[in-house]
Amino acid sequence: MKLNADLGEHEPPERTAALMALIDLANVACGGHAGTPDSMKQAVELALQHGVRIGAHPGLAADFGRGQAAMTLKNLQTLVARQVDTLATIAGEQRIALHHIKLHGALYHAVESSEELARGFVGFVHMAHPELKIVSLAGGRVADFCRELGVESWPEAFAERGYRDDGSLVPRGQPGDLIVDPGEVAGRVRTLVRDDMMATASGGHIRIEARTVCVHSDTPNAVEIAWAVREVLGPRD
Repeated sequence: MKLNADLGEHEPPERTAALMALIDLANVACGGHAGTPDSMKQAVELALQHGVRIGAHPGLAADFGRGQAAMTLKNLQTLVARQVDTLATIAGEQRIALHHIKLHGALYHAVESSEELARGFVGFVHMAHPELKIVSLAGGRVADFCRELGVESWPEAFAERGYRDDGSLVPRGQPGDLIVDPGEVAGRVRTLVRDDMMATASGGHIRIEARTVCVHSDTPNAVEIAWAVREVLGPRD
């Protein structure tokens, strides 16, 4: 299982560098909810230094790209195309090809909530960027359409986000939304790796079959949490 992190989201540059040394995949904000030419360039250079696979992390501008999103398929495709192309251009200057795409926040959940958006998003990536993998919610709609349309999917679990018993995430701001103790996060990931199971906020467990696990750069103790997860997963390839 690989470790990924959402980066270039206004975290201090030293945190970006520390996380990049620990992860396998970097999801780089590319001008929507966050991401400037400088932060994208820094992320690309760090990825090259550490041998990290880099991906685009498109998001909405309002409310840090979180909350609810009213989105048409056409608007989604336009937004994704613009932000992916922005990062691909900056990466191309360093002769790095993008590896994957992972939607951010409200877009991530809006696409999972709509069959039309999920199918349209996967179809768009398959047509416009057939070389890109899609990192998406393990067990979700996007992963299903990836299998149907022949797009390589990297199903994702969340190391420090709380899960509800139905497999959805506890909304941010609600009790149990975020686990910030590195030891507790490590225990959750250990169970995930060993048993394909993840603890829920209610004290139960749900089955999750994931290829990658995410740590967010804006989580308190993000670097300590990433260290704890890295120890569970073992050394990078």
